[in-house]
Amino acid sequence: MKLRSMAASAMSHRAWLVLLTVVPGVLAPEPAAAQASVEIGPLVALFAPVGRHDVFSAAVPAAASDTRGLAWGGEGRFWLTPRFAIELQGAVRNSRFGGGLYPPCMCCVPCSPSPPNTATVVAAAAQAVYRPGPAGIPFWLSAGVGMERRGGQAYADAVSGVSTPFAGVLGLGCDLHFGRRVTASLGATSLLYHLDTRDTSGQPVERGFQADVLVHVGLAWRWRLD
Repeated sequence: MKLRSMAASAMSHRAWLVLLTVVPGVLAPEPAAAQASVEIGPLVALFAPVGRHDVFSAAVPAAASDTRGLAWGGEGRFWLTPRFAIELQGAVRNSRFGGGLYPPCMCCVPCSPSPPNTATVVAAAAQAVYRPGPAGIPFWLSAGVGMERRGGQAYADAVSGVSTPFAGVLGLGCDLHFGRRVTASLGATSLLYHLDTRDTSGQPVERGFQADVLVHVGLAWRWRLD
């Protein structure tokens, strides 16, 4: 009986030793340096503004769709862990609109022949990125803040050259790794903001809620920081 008790006690001590040795190693995260990585590369996007805002000048785009089209830019992600990252993203859209009787005759907007005009939209965002699934699942969600700078000849005529509203940003996407160095990504970023452009005298030029969507495809080069 005493031998059995001693054997059971020894087995109990061994079991606790295994638990204290193995479990922390399984549950503890890997060192941050071994998990961190950086992805940097270009992107091409469809810039697709949605929503409706009031326009009080014939110089600026009469509708959000007038600035729709392809945009070019770049993005970078710093993965702190396999699930969490910080992302910086920017894109530029140059559009040409108008000409002739533009915009169509509307209340409070003069209707007269005019030459085509140009507008430039620069969208930038800083977001936190989270993968809700295991590291092998490429789907991710993002949220953060951004800004959109409006310029070009259209805004030089209407205001003092620039309009820069701040925005809340939401995004989602997925990525696919090709070896250790190359990552392809497909995603959508939405900038939500209140547009309130005024001329030099303080009169409104554009006003209303706006949501600008960037549906983007990117190719990034990846470096592991380990």
